Amino acid sequence: MNKNEMLRYVNLPLVFSFLIQAATALIIFSGIKVPGKGLLYEVHEYNGLLLIALAATHILLNWSWIRVTLFPAKKRQVPAS
Repeated sequence: MNKNEMLRYVNLPLVFSFLIQAATALIIFSGIKVPGKGLLYEVHEYNGLLLIALAATHILLNWSWIRVTLFPAKKRQVPAS
C-alpha cells in the first residue's frame, strides 16, 4: 500500500474524530444538560487519544512535504577564490 492509499484511510477518520472531539467539548464546556454525561466524558477522552494517533500518523505520512515546505534547504555559498 503506498502513501496516498494510506492517507485515504487516515484522513477521513481524522476529520470525523476531530468533529466528534469538537462536538463533545462544546457540550461539556457549555453546560448543556445531557443524559449519560459520564459516557460523554469517556467518548471525549478516548476519542482524544484516537485523534492524537491519527494526527501523528497524518503528520508522519506527510513528513516529506512538511520538511520541504517548512524547512527548505539552505543554499550553500561557494567561497570566493
